Amino acid sequence: MKGLRRIFESFSLFFAEKFFHLKKWFVNFWSEKIITKKVILTLFLISIFVIAGTITAPFVILNPANNLDNIPFFSVLNLVGGGGLRQFSIMSLGIQPFITASLVMTILQSRLFPPLHRLSKSGPLGRRKINIITRALSILVAYPQSLVLTQTLTRNNGIVTFAPGQGTIVNIYVLLPLMLTGGAMFAVFLGETITDKGVGNGTSLLIFAGIASGLPTQFQNAYNTILGIDQGSIFTGVLSFIIYLVAYLLLLFIMTLVNLGERKIPIQQVGAGLSRNEAEMGSLPIKVNPAGIMPVIFANIVLSFPQLISGLLDPNTSVVRNWIENNFTFTSPIGLSALIIITFIFSIFMGLQQSKVDRITEDFGKNGTFIPGLRPGEETEDYLIDVVLRLSLFSAFYLSIIVGMQYVMIIAGVPPQVAFGGTGMMILVSVSLETLDQISARRKTTNLSRTSKKTRQASENEANLKDGVLW
Repeated sequence: MKGLRRIFESFSLFFAEKFFHLKKWFVNFWSEKIITKKVILTLFLISIFVIAGTITAPFVILNPANNLDNIPFFSVLNLVGGGGLRQFSIMSLGIQPFITASLVMTILQSRLFPPLHRLSKSGPLGRRKINIITRALSILVAYPQSLVLTQTLTRNNGIVTFAPGQGTIVNIYVLLPLMLTGGAMFAVFLGETITDKGVGNGTSLLIFAGIASGLPTQFQNAYNTILGIDQGSIFTGVLSFIIYLVAYLLLLFIMTLVNLGERKIPIQQVGAGLSRNEAEMGSLPIKVNPAGIMPVIFANIVLSFPQLISGLLDPNTSVVRNWIENNFTFTSPIGLSALIIITFIFSIFMGLQQSKVDRITEDFGKNGTFIPGLRPGEETEDYLIDVVLRLSLFSAFYLSIIVGMQYVMIIAGVPPQVAFGGTGMMILVSVSLETLDQISARRKTTNLSRTSKKTRQASENEANLKDGVLW
């Protein structure tokens, strides 16, 4: 009894301490007026995006019997776009054109295209020019994407049909694609406004909002499906659903650990004195998953193009369309293999590209920073490239397993409503941690500026008092 009492007391103390810290964090958070305004603005802009995603585009009628989430290809487009495709809304494309343009610009900024590579290394002015080029490219990508999407949906088994008298050439080829293009650009505007004046990365938060808004429906479908499978008793069905939730949370926990993982490389400063103890040294943190979630998103977008374009072909006579539909779905061996291979390649490429080893080495040379045992310059750069390459290989295997897990479960016979994993969960974890880190960093900056202001005022008051002394 005493042992149980001690365990109960320790648990009570633990939860009371955690509750106190959470309450303190909550009070401090809302006491920061600047951060509070940014959070409210972010939530307001996200709510506009979500509400706009529920407004079905004009001229068309959405067939409720054909749920786009049940079609894997459109489910992927809906995921990457931010959820607007679910209702074929004016925000159906979401930020997908911007992501496509960013993918093209990311590839062109490598050493394969020297002009843009030099522009990317020319400081803030160069990055501003690249952002302008990316926005212009987004518009050029959005119109053909909206045109092809409209044609694909209206030709696929009546998923979307034009209202009587609205299927005119002007509506099909001009007005509706222009509206979808405008919705995509509005989504880009919301994302950039969140990034500039709110908290977190606006583009990522819009995708996050689309995924999070679909979670209740996802869990409801999983619950109904599991209860339908376990028809023996309600207790067995509920127990199976609890196991499902535990497995879901366990995978989220593993993703969080990988996302937070870092490889810390000891560094020292010239003139600071040599230290043999690593605890006394500074460190250069490199993410265990240096590429983040973008390789998975890019791989999904790349593989969506063949299916999107094949929707323009006649389903009754086109051999090409039938072959693509049968072999390019992620639940087919060819489609799943292509998804894993492209994710693997993008993970290595973007891991090396995002780490910016050349810029780190250049900054080391300017600041007099070095890695103990290595000569500054080329030797340091080669060492960092080797570290990033090994981490990128781990990232490639990790992302390939995560992105393919859901479809392997479906191939193995698990109902699609129950299978989980893949892009959506990684986005939820990554964006949540990134946003919390940014809020924490802004709080620290605000507290530091407030402390500096108080110190400066105290110094001025002390100086004024000394000036007023007569002896």
